[in-house]
Amino acid sequence: MLRSHFVAGAVIATLDAVNGHGLLSTREEALRQLAAADTVILTKTDLAAPAEICALKTMARALNPAAAIQDAQTMSADALLDTHFNDLRVAPFAKEDHRHHHVDGSDIRSFSIVTDDALDWTAFGVWLTMLLNRHGDRVLRVKGILNVAGSERPVAIHGVQRLVHSPVHMSAWPDEDRRSRLVFILSDLDPALVQHSFDVFQSLRRAPALAPAQAGERRILG
Repeated sequence: MLRSHFVAGAVIATLDAVNGHGLLSTREEALRQLAAADTVILTKTDLAAPAEICALKTMARALNPAAAIQDAQTMSADALLDTHFNDLRVAPFAKEDHRHHHVDGSDIRSFSIVTDDALDWTAFGVWLTMLLNRHGDRVLRVKGILNVAGSERPVAIHGVQRLVHSPVHMSAWPDEDRRSRLVFILSDLDPALVQHSFDVFQSLRRAPALAPAQAGERRILG
């Protein structure tokens, strides 16, 4: 009944500019909350030195490169409340390449995959479902914009752990870049495993005959 009347909105996290670095360095829950956020609001920026604020922004972007970071002193409340999780903010990671960002002292890291190949929608869905079924507790978040074979418009995806929201068929690409881009925020999971599983998925898709399902699952997920 609730689903017929409500949709999930944006996840907003506040980050204390004075004490935030210490919290992120010592509190696992603070890291997880920041990793899950669509928007990060920096508070108490009037009490922190510019260098401290810059360092904290760098740390937040390393942990969650797809989140928008705003200053509570200058942000618009109307714009904040108008945000929706379906607006995947592809701009922050639109040009991101195969990079790893790791927060010191934590097992949480962000990781991105970029591919020139158009994706088979059904096969991609099978891969992502298998990945989250096996490692969903350690995939804090996945966001992406996909070039789907046979479609002129990109498809945006958004998932949190084992929950994947309905895909969004965007009206147009944000720029001339037509590559598929995925950003993962992982906890205690080697990004190389995710990269390897994606590469195997791509190679199986190109192969003339797929391996048996069980053998394929072992190869893809390790």
